[in-house]
Amino acid sequence: MSFEIKINPRLVLPVIWTAQNNQVNALNTIALIKMRTMKGVSSKGKAFKKYSKKPIYVATRGARLKPKGGRVSSTGKSMYFAGGYKEYKQKSRLGNIQTAEVDLTLSGVLMNSIKVLSSTATSYKIGLASQGRPYGYYVNKKRPFLGLTKKETNIIVKASALDMKRNLRT
Repeated sequence: MSFEIKINPRLVLPVIWTAQNNQVNALNTIALIKMRTMKGVSSKGKAFKKYSKKPIYVATRGARLKPKGGRVSSTGKSMYFAGGYKEYKQKSRLGNIQTAEVDLTLSGVLMNSIKVLSSTATSYKIGLASQGRPYGYYVNKKRPFLGLTKKETNIIVKASALDMKRNLRT
């Protein structure tokens, strides 16, 4: 014996999660990555490896950020920094704003290239836009910044739970 149940077409079941909610989560994830990175902390929850102090020459043309404050080479095509990349970064960064010693920010291109690559109601993918892609993924191998720490994952989970409760009320 069987029976059929018909649901009144006017009955609207609440949607507890949408593609829009996931897009917000993706943007929150990017914000968490940027805030943590500016503090000098990797996606593993540890301080980034320090910048090199090995002396370097940085080309005055074609560099991501024009070098400032070093000694101009005899050819005039590069600048010498006895304190290595660390000195180059300290003297050349835009606005001379210092966050953590190692914050992966020189010109801002890398952090500004973090974006939502795709987002649906069930998943999202974060990566780097074309202008930061080759350099950014290379940096991520040496100093992992793309990804979430356990604490950040918990923040996203709690925010999602709040969004779901809110969606149930509407």
